[in-house]
Amino acid sequence: MVKRRPTLAELADNLGISANTASRALTGRDGVSQRTRELVRTEAKRIGYLSRRTDDANDRSKSIALTIPSPMHAFSAELFAAIEAGARAADRSLDVYVTEENSARERDIVDHIMRSDVAGVIAIPVQHDDNPWPTLVDADVPVVMVSREVDALDCDFVGVDSEAGQYAATRHLISQGCRSLVILDEDLEISTVEQRRHGFDRALSETPDAVAHAVSVPSRRFEAGRGSWRAEEAYRACVELIASGHSFDAIALGDDDFALGALRALDEAGIRTPEDVCVTGYGDHPYAAWASPALTSVKLPSRIIGELAVSRLLQRLAGDTGPTMRRQIAPELVTRASSIRL
Repeated sequence: MVKRRPTLAELADNLGISANTASRALTGRDGVSQRTRELVRTEAKRIGYLSRRTDDANDRSKSIALTIPSPMHAFSAELFAAIEAGARAADRSLDVYVTEENSARERDIVDHIMRSDVAGVIAIPVQHDDNPWPTLVDADVPVVMVSREVDALDCDFVGVDSEAGQYAATRHLISQGCRSLVILDEDLEISTVEQRRHGFDRALSETPDAVAHAVSVPSRRFEAGRGSWRAEEAYRACVELIASGHSFDAIALGDDDFALGALRALDEAGIRTPEDVCVTGYGDHPYAAWASPALTSVKLPSRIIGELAVSRLLQRLAGDTGPTMRRQIAPELVTRASSIRL
């Protein structure tokens, strides 16, 4: 039986200090007294702990951790497939954790990873004030953030240029003659939603005679036992919007699931798509081309992002200590019948 290597968390617990302090003591960084450095090094030697910076690569765990909000959403599913393929090709296993957009759950996951023998992490963070990720970074665990960034965290990032995606969709709607536009997106306080709104607002600001109205959809897709099917929330929001008498000739949705609900609400109200109201989705999920009418949508480079993320993490695990990478990939607008006025 192979003996499990002691973790940084165990070393820190033995001394009654934080993992951050233990890591700084071992790696010679500032903010730690000489006495603490000596205590940490002595304890590390006693229990047989080796710093991730000095440990031989052959002794490291082959496991990579992946944290995602939901395994059922199309973006996460495609991202997972690309990362799993890359990890497998590198002869590494993949441990998958689901946060359900819950900050407490994320903290528990990070704590578990900290206490496990994990080589590195790829994560879609929850993005909240009580951010647990610096603990891993300070402990020299390589971390690559995907889709969303964490403020002031010095780690690699690969994501979608969400602002550019929604900007392209909104400019397309304007090009079809639409001037009273609605943006309907989820009410999560995350950077991707904020960026989509920025793209929408930027396109509207370039069209002086255009007006906008924003609708937030309750984010209940991560309740226990539920999947990513959220068309009903968008359906209800659109029914209420129509009943309010608000006049609009285009609706840009933050997700293709939302678009399905919007299309049904419009149809039931006798509002024609695209003759009366043009509709765009976001994500270009596999069913988008089969909706009625076929749905214009922003196609996300999910697989490319997954491939870049796992490639970058593997470079870090191979010893790359270069500057952090920040890459945003522009999505592609796929136009179909739901938004094209002949």
